[in-house]
Amino acid sequence: MRNAGLSVALLFVLVAVLQILENDRSLSQGVDEACHVAAGMEWLVRHTYTLDPVHPPLARYAIALPLYLVGARYPQFASDDPRGKNFNDVGNAILGDRGQYERNLFLARIGILPFFCLAAVVVYLWTNKYFGTLAACVAVGLFTTTPSILAFAGLAYNDLPVAAMQLTFLYLLTVWLEQPTWRRTIVLGLMGGLAIATKFTSLVFLGASTVAVLVYKLWSEGKTGAPDSRGRRSLVRKLLAAAAISVVALWGTYGFSTGRVQEAMQLSPSAMPSFQHYPVPIRKIAHAAVLSDPRIPAPELIHGFALLWERSSPGPSCYLFGKIRDGGWWFFFPVALALKTPIALLLLALIGAVVAVVASRQGKWIPLVPVISVAAILGIAMLGKYNVGTRYVLVVFGMFSILGGLAAQWLAAHYAVWGKVILSGLLLWQLVANVAARHDFLAYFNEFAPADPSKVLVYGCDFDCGEDLFRLRDALLARKVSHFSLALWSTADLSQLGLPPFEVLKPFQPASGWIAVSARSQRAGDVLHQEFPLGSLSWIEKYQPVAHVGQTILLYYIPEQSASPSLSQGTKGEQSSAFPARWR
Repeated sequence: MRNAGLSVALLFVLVAVLQILENDRSLSQGVDEACHVAAGMEWLVRHTYTLDPVHPPLARYAIALPLYLVGARYPQFASDDPRGKNFNDVGNAILGDRGQYERNLFLARIGILPFFCLAAVVVYLWTNKYFGTLAACVAVGLFTTTPSILAFAGLAYNDLPVAAMQLTFLYLLTVWLEQPTWRRTIVLGLMGGLAIATKFTSLVFLGASTVAVLVYKLWSEGKTGAPDSRGRRSLVRKLLAAAAISVVALWGTYGFSTGRVQEAMQLSPSAMPSFQHYPVPIRKIAHAAVLSDPRIPAPELIHGFALLWERSSPGPSCYLFGKIRDGGWWFFFPVALALKTPIALLLLALIGAVVAVVASRQGKWIPLVPVISVAAILGIAMLGKYNVGTRYVLVVFGMFSILGGLAAQWLAAHYAVWGKVILSGLLLWQLVANVAARHDFLAYFNEFAPADPSKVLVYGCDFDCGEDLFRLRDALLARKVSHFSLALWSTADLSQLGLPPFEVLKPFQPASGWIAVSARSQRAGDVLHQEFPLGSLSWIEKYQPVAHVGQTILLYYIPEQSASPSLSQGTKGEQSSAFPARWR
């Protein structure tokens, strides 16, 4: 049974990898891919990390490595060329190396596949160890058919890698809490450092999860007998040791680099900022550090933390239910997950959570670890202001899958006939959702979503991430279009995509001829590297599109005599009252 279960799980992973590879060829460049490529290549070639230190480097090494191995290198720009300091320009130049743009984009995405496989292995090991082989097979099946997981396993982003590392850490934490040996402590510490080196959100997500699980375990054990104070002190000591190992491992991903504060932060005593975005104690430390200019470990890490704090403190603009607001909404992530998760997975995860709670009343704390971890991660995310995509909590889908596996085991064990029927129906529903989302995993929404999903979500690659430009190219070439206008959200170098000559639409100025408009541009005013006033493209709503290109682009043909005169400019913040035709 065990070997058969492992074979089934491996088959699920293989099919998912084939889907990802097929999808990689059809998706055009996501808005952050050039940035990750550039930062990774900077380190591999120059051993510096200055272009975009906001994100740590581990996933970026994996993204840039396949390109490096086929001969791509960091581009050379003149010292006065501003493109040399822009990570999108640098990344686009690398992707366009030797005229092999599509091949290079595909290779960059290949670097994410090992993380996807790691995550699937951890889902299997975790579920098989604690809930059994059937649960493990179902969990892997759910995980490898979840559209959001497959979407980010096919983009050169750091979101799937961080989900894999966070999931691995939480599994190792569970194993460590069972038997906290020093060997397991070292492994846990190393994984903690690698998870943080993939994305800084790991520091707060995993920190909150660790504290919550540890507190619950100690509380649960205290209910069943006298607390072992010596054992608890030993546990705390080892946890602190794991934290210290994590710091060293994190520093190691930066090559154990050191540097002076002024050079690393590009600051000087004569041009020192006020550090107004930081708490008062941090301001004092920052002022003193710039003045004394000490040599510090991992200056790129410190610089990245500083930039991240500065950018996230006010809270970026967020989009939900057709409204845009700085700092977002506390309920953003629950709503987004409720619409982006297949309903079958949601139902199985809910059943699994109930089973885990019931088991916890019998003194079993391990089944509740995924529930506690999801609660801790979502709790932290809901307190924050960075509500720009479910990809920031992608690890939650792994937890849902594990709970779904627990639910499958419980249904099969307690309801011999009806349990298996219900389970089979839900798994079939999950499979149907996967097949229906094929080639459009990024834009997937479940049956709870409205017919036009852009009315609910459009930021953070939850819908429009610039992924349909290859399809737009093919659609235009098929119609023999020689010139067109566009309003699209992308950071790609459009000259590398094989598009016909084009012009970018201007705010409040109707145009004629062939016109392509994407959901994010229409809803939020994001057009390439510009921000249009909201409602500035509303004039196009009175026309019917000629075609839907993928899930995110509408293609129009407007005869010259039909174009209206320029519209008066609206006020920033006004939303158009309607949006053309159904997107999916």
